[in-house]
Amino acid sequence: MLKIIAIFTAKEGHEEALFASLAKLIEPTRAEAGCFHYDLYRDPSAPGRFVFDESWESEAHLEAHRQTPHLTGMRNDTKDILASRQVYVLERAA
Repeated sequence: MLKIIAIFTAKEGHEEALFASLAKLIEPTRAEAGCFHYDLYRDPSAPGRFVFDESWESEAHLEAHRQTPHLTGMRNDTKDILASRQVYVLERAA
């Protein structure tokens, strides 16, 4: 199993647009094969920072997710409103 933590930060003034784009990913991603969970959080101390907490069955399932139209579309939709994106792919250590 893989754990993914993905952190997205909006450019100032684009917080709600980024939230809307990210929220559109939830339903189709949860329906993907190999997705155990896919949850979106908003940082209350930084309203433009959003965190996805994801779990995937395997690297192959994660790679398939990376190629989906909804994810590639989000990348295009947010390229001008995104200040930063950090993605951590983690494996259980213990």
